[in-house]
Amino acid sequence: MALRQTKDGELRERLLVVDLLRELKNIYTYKQLSSLLGIQESLLCRYVNGVTVPSEVQYNNIINKVKNKEFLLSFIKNRIRIFGDGFIDTSSLLFYPNLLRLVIELTLRNLPKIETVTKVFGIASNGIPFASMVATVLDKPLIIAKKHKDTLEMEYYDESIKESEGVVSSLYLRKDLISKTDKVIIVDDVIKSGRTIMASNNLLKKAGSEVALAFAIVSKREALDNLLRTMDVISLLTL
Repeated sequence: MALRQTKDGELRERLLVVDLLRELKNIYTYKQLSSLLGIQESLLCRYVNGVTVPSEVQYNNIINKVKNKEFLLSFIKNRIRIFGDGFIDTSSLLFYPNLLRLVIELTLRNLPKIETVTKVFGIASNGIPFASMVATVLDKPLIIAKKHKDTLEMEYYDESIKESEGVVSSLYLRKDLISKTDKVIIVDDVIKSGRTIMASNNLLKKAGSEVALAFAIVSKREALDNLLRTMDVISLLTL
């Protein structure tokens, strides 16, 4: 969300801040927001209700406060639910797309390998919304791997995934979506065992493409450590 140089671009960025404030208002009271951002409650109310648009000075003030890493990680952690059976639910993060996009942008934009990425690889189905957001942030094409073939009239790369003891499924990627010149970032919402990420890595290797890195919203520490032995992985939150 870097400030654009044109007047039209600057206005769009300031309007994005209004969307950020509306998302924050679903989490905090005006009093809490005022304390967090150092802006009067009455002025925040006018921004949230669309009565006025933040000035460039206020835009920079708000963005710099919201960009605080501890604040953003706390936001993510508080939106994730972990159930007794081990299921990790990240779906409520999608209620705050502008905040989530800001977290993703801040995490990825300064990584050297990001400059070489040509495509974003998502995994159906829970990982698709997050992969779509990464593709938007990076302004790169999105390709999706599925656990079924859409048609028998197309050619696919496939890779097996051991889901559990005695249970094996397959991951499929259309051959027309990937090439040997592609450098790919794998995106998923949760790394629980690491099997899906590893299968995705193997699938892309079969296609002859290069995996720059994998990116996840939340990961289990043991699975993340195991993956890091063979590939670069970035996780917003590690449990």
